[in-house]
Amino acid sequence: MIQFVPITLSDRTLFEPYLKNAEKEGAEYSFTTLYMWAGIFHSFYKTIQINGQSLLIVKSQRTAQAPLHFLYPMSMEGPVSPQTACAVLKEASGGIPFVIGSLSAIEAKQLGDQKECLVDIKEDRDSFDYVYEASALATLKGKRLQSKRNHLNAFIKDYPNYEVLPITPEAIPDCLVMNDRWCQLMGCRFDLELGQEACAVHRAFRGFRELGLEGMMVLADNQIIAYTLGEIHNGNTLLVHVEKAFPQYRGAYQLINREFARHILNKYPDVKHINREDDAGDEGLRKAKLSYRPAFFIEKQKAFIPALPKP
Repeated sequence: MIQFVPITLSDRTLFEPYLKNAEKEGAEYSFTTLYMWAGIFHSFYKTIQINGQSLLIVKSQRTAQAPLHFLYPMSMEGPVSPQTACAVLKEASGGIPFVIGSLSAIEAKQLGDQKECLVDIKEDRDSFDYVYEASALATLKGKRLQSKRNHLNAFIKDYPNYEVLPITPEAIPDCLVMNDRWCQLMGCRFDLELGQEACAVHRAFRGFRELGLEGMMVLADNQIIAYTLGEIHNGNTLLVHVEKAFPQYRGAYQLINREFARHILNKYPDVKHINREDDAGDEGLRKAKLSYRPAFFIEKQKAFIPALPKP
């Protein structure tokens, strides 16, 4: 029996072909996402051979009270049948109840049609990714984004000597200092999720080169006051993993958002969309992401599978 093992930076080469063949647009199908959050979500993986297919199985369980969570199995040889997915995940679960997350509508329907799975399918609105037209974020044109331009113009007026620079490996220590100060300012000592996010950010920066990440930072008052990290995902999409700005600098978020979009469009003219990931059910974050007028959502569903009957 092949055991599950932790996701490490060196696993990127192994994961990439599976992720590519899965042809999924969601942020969960980026190795960077999986690696960044592996320590927080207690994520593990294993590969198996079944019916002539090589499958990658990824599981996680954020807390002991949370249900076991799997991504839909990924194959090197093409789509995985719902029968195979049910069989391998039931075995991998060890007979306890589990969830299959980040499902497309097609995957959810196919699983729902499998009587032996006994699945309960639900929409997972908190996990919908927000996707924007890259050109819209780079220009902020139009009446609907007027408030964003107002904030941005206020920043430019208040800090005329600001600088926007790409993040280099040499700048990473200063970015981490800024991130930790932001975390303290926002009360991460009293907010478990904020503290965990700070750990995920450190993990991403440690793998900056190996993960193929790109980023921008804004300097004002002789310090970094905003930064962002992302990567090109599936050829024509920028996937933004992190964006931070000190809240006392009005317009800093709008500026770093716009400048990163401009930088990416200049460097990668084929990029059409920017995926700013989900809102995790946070109402404030949902309101902020909706205010940028997403072009569409990457909708996701999840399947609940009960415990196997005892013999």
